[in-house]
Amino acid sequence: MALTNSDIKDIEVIVRKEVKDFLGQNTIKQYEDRLLDTISKEIRDGKLEGDVKDIIIKVFREFYYQMWANRGQWEPRLKNA
Repeated sequence: MALTNSDIKDIEVIVRKEVKDFLGQNTIKQYEDRLLDTISKEIRDGKLEGDVKDIIIKVFREFYYQMWANRGQWEPRLKNA
């Protein structure tokens, strides 16, 4: 059973309406703006502060581990400088 053109258009209308209702916006740019506003508001309120600190700690821990593990590559260059 194939879909007719009117069925396809009805499905498109329904999908667009659901996406608009879900995202609350019509375009990707509007969605991005809304998302950035929400994130910046949560950062100002201090809700994300602990999460950001955890991420930074993990990144620095991995960075220093990689530097220590590969010290044989960069250590001689520093000694010869």
